[in-house]
Amino acid sequence: MAKRVDVFYAFPGSPPALRETIERALKELGSLPVVRNDNVRFRPWPDMAISGKSLVRTITQNIDRAEVFACDLTWKNSNVTFELGYAIGRFKRIWVSVDESIQNASKDFQRTYFGLLGLGYSEYQNHHDLSNKLLIDVPWRSIDEPLLGEIYRNNKPRLEYPTLLYLKPSLATDAVIEAEEVLRASMFGKSLIVDDPIENPSPSLEWYAEKLRISEAVVVHLLSHDQKHAEEHNLKCSLVAGLAHGFQIPVLMLAHTPFDPPVDYQKLLATHETAASCRATLSRWLSEIDVPRRRQRRLPLPSSEVKELDLRSLSLGEPIAEHESHDLDDYFIETSVYYRAMEARTTIVVGRRGTGKSAILIAMQNALQEGHRNHICIIKPVGYETSGLARVLGEIIDFSERGFLIESLWKFLIISELARSVFDMITSRPAQLTANKEEEQFLDYWKINEEILSAPFSQRLDRAVTSLIGIGGLSGNSAQRARISERLHSEHIREIRRLLGPVLAGRDKVAILIDNLDGSWGPGHHVEYLSELLWGLLEVVENIADDFQHEDFYRKRMNVSLTIFLRSDIFAFIQPKAAEQDKLPIQRIEWDDSELLLRVIDQRLLHSAPKKYNADSIWAQIFPKEVVGLPIKTFIIQTIISRPREAIYLLKEAVNVAINRGHQSVTENDMLRAREKYSEYIFKSILSEDDPRKNKLEAVLYEFAGCDSILSSKEIEGRMTKAQVGASDIEFYVDLLCDVGFLGIQSGNEFRFPSHESERQTLRRIARQMAGGNEPTEEMYRVNPAFYQILQIE
Repeated sequence: MAKRVDVFYAFPGSPPALRETIERALKELGSLPVVRNDNVRFRPWPDMAISGKSLVRTITQNIDRAEVFACDLTWKNSNVTFELGYAIGRFKRIWVSVDESIQNASKDFQRTYFGLLGLGYSEYQNHHDLSNKLLIDVPWRSIDEPLLGEIYRNNKPRLEYPTLLYLKPSLATDAVIEAEEVLRASMFGKSLIVDDPIENPSPSLEWYAEKLRISEAVVVHLLSHDQKHAEEHNLKCSLVAGLAHGFQIPVLMLAHTPFDPPVDYQKLLATHETAASCRATLSRWLSEIDVPRRRQRRLPLPSSEVKELDLRSLSLGEPIAEHESHDLDDYFIETSVYYRAMEARTTIVVGRRGTGKSAILIAMQNALQEGHRNHICIIKPVGYETSGLARVLGEIIDFSERGFLIESLWKFLIISELARSVFDMITSRPAQLTANKEEEQFLDYWKINEEILSAPFSQRLDRAVTSLIGIGGLSGNSAQRARISERLHSEHIREIRRLLGPVLAGRDKVAILIDNLDGSWGPGHHVEYLSELLWGLLEVVENIADDFQHEDFYRKRMNVSLTIFLRSDIFAFIQPKAAEQDKLPIQRIEWDDSELLLRVIDQRLLHSAPKKYNADSIWAQIFPKEVVGLPIKTFIIQTIISRPREAIYLLKEAVNVAINRGHQSVTENDMLRAREKYSEYIFKSILSEDDPRKNKLEAVLYEFAGCDSILSSKEIEGRMTKAQVGASDIEFYVDLLCDVGFLGIQSGNEFRFPSHESERQTLRRIARQMAGGNEPTEEMYRVNPAFYQILQIE
């Protein structure tokens, strides 16, 4: 008789009809001679219950003993999802069932699981259907076909610094902000991987497995049941927590209250009622993690030892620069924007999501650190609350006084952050390198004023703003200015400036790099005040840089440069506030040159391949020559929105698909599957660009399903009307669809996809003018091919 094969079948405890159907199907199967001959034993989930609770240790032990993990995902269930993740992490054969008689069950599976897992499922309506589907698929005969390929079984390569994966919700609650601040200040700070659903809206199973292989710990942050997006986010967290548990990686599941914890992972879960309790719980858990000692970072094998190309060892890096900060130097393309930002005293680098703002910041940081006589200060607020700011600015009617407040606020924040970076530099040195006289004076001042200076950026901003509430009640501008100066510690700014001079005067360059200012940006009643705050920063950078250039009786000259990284949609909103827009030190990131975009991929391929191969030979051996009749590089350019993040995502998915299918190189079918995944990814990624007050973007996009690729303005307006977009909002959504790369605008005999908002304004203005000429026509638009798969556009 064949060796016994256990099939563990997980499903929710309710509704009772589901349990009845599954148990009848398994009983019917067990009576069949063909199943008995295969020596299959079915173990349904209720058999695993103990005292009414499914304990995590018991459930995982039984999954470990089984060769096949089957589950029913008709109903969304955190327990079953956690168990599914665990089974994937234990490399079990996976089989999924969905009851198609339940309304929206198949659609919910597609939306919740398919994009993440790339996993099919078997539909049924009754127990006969279910047993027949199992008998057709016979998953117990293919137990050597797990979802994850063999590469994920290998020993994980440890990074230079301890690494932790943090699954962050899309909501910037106080607890989320404080949790990320704790993690960034911990031993994991240098290699922290933040899975941000806004930046990374459609991560794949392979992406999570790849990140878990290099992580020593995982923190997933669940939302309370009454918070927005809770169901989808918590299911994803349950799956990844189960996967990490299967990989035997320490997991902490934080949850906002109210939260009814699923029984499977109660022991892994800690709820928090306040941000302070979240901080305390996380800090305590981090202190108890045992992290192996680091060895010297393993260098790539010399080319003489690696003779041939191997798809499994091919690395394309990461679509998100923050996830590859330690390796980016190996393949970063130095563009004109990078060079100008490095050379200029003040620069504002502007670009849309995915264009490479963070990559430029990381490359600048790495390049400046190579010069030991440089000092770098990175300002990246995790998040900040804006209602207090709106209240303070609303109290002050006089525009000049508001300008004085914002300028003072930014001077305090930037100079105190620079001081904090100097404190970290001095105190992180080896003990044998003692501080000099000037540094000791600075440290003495810091210790006296540590409460004011040492808090994270977001806390300092919030405290400063809170201290200013009520200032509008003071009569007279001079009284308001005096109170602003008092509350924003003007005396500290002057004294810090004096003390920093001797410490940093000998440095070749002091570079202040400011990023992540969009964390609190979003349409709403505070946006006007927030735009004032951000615009005030753009205006004050020149003054701050000038101040550091001066030298007199109390301050020494320092060679300071300031670079600000800003999303182009935010810049477009605040730009009209500028009196002399042409004088702003703007550097726009654009990727309209396909050769430059392909160089990004070439450089990454060259880095991970043996040195005897050039880029063309790698392309020839790893990727198909043509896809759907197009040369491979043409296919890539025509499939994606023209940004590095998109190209990297598409090709990484193609490589992952090929590896999981056991292929030695990427086939045409692998590329087509990757195109499907990419189309879903880009669709989800632009949803975050919507105005939450209108909240119609998803409905608008679905109205384009099955449409012609080229549409007139009237056709577009008709589809928006069907999506219940009001007449006053139609122009907003046409502009938005152009800005996010969904619609291209006809310009002569071609359609152009604008790189930024100013270009969109120009193209649409010209299109209207041409349409209203001597022979009136309609403005014409083209849907970007990146969305054809998800929307089934021919």
